[in-house]
This record gives sequence, structure tokens and C-alpha cells, in this order.
Amino acid sequence: MKKIFSVMDEVEKMLLLYPGLRDNDERLMANLWYKFIGDDTLTYTSGFNVLSMLSKGKLPSYESISRCRRKIQELKPKLRGEKWTERQKRAKKIKKEIAK
Repeated sequence: MKKIFSVMDEVEKMLLLYPGLRDNDERLMANLWYKFIGDDTLTYTSGFNVLSMLSKGKLPSYESISRCRRKIQELKPKLRGEKWTERQKRAKKIKKEIAK
């Protein structure tokens, strides 16, 4: 459970420091992996080693990062991206169309 909370904490820090990551899970994931792997290690490692770290659970999964981001943005509206309102309006419209 501690690992999940550390991912949640790191995601929140990233969202606070870098607003551009709020609407882009891929960029958020890349930045988190960079932080988890470390600058020195990443400079001298191969793609195979990064994939190996991911498969062994040494890196947070895309799904975990995305879930953490969504939960944080649900609880802390100030950390929502610029596209959040647009997505919510689209979702309401689609729900109304489905309900007809």
C-alpha cells in the first residue's frame, strides 16, 4: 500500500509543479518514470532495462498513474487541466443522447 501512496504523492507533486502534465497522461508517465529511474541510471540504461523494470513492478504502470491523476483531480479541482470542463460537457451530452 505504501507504494501506491508514493505514486499518488509524486503524481500530485508533478501536477502542482508542471500544469502542462494535467491533460496528458503520457507526458505525466514519462516524467514520473524519469524521476523513479533517476537521471544517472536513465543515461546509461537501455530500453530493455526500462521495460524489465516495468515488468518487475519497479516502475508505476500507466494505469496506476492515470488512476492517481484522475482521483487527485476529482478531489482537488485546482489541479484539473484546461480540457477537463470540455470533457465533462461532452460526457453530459453523450449521456443525454444515450438516455433518449
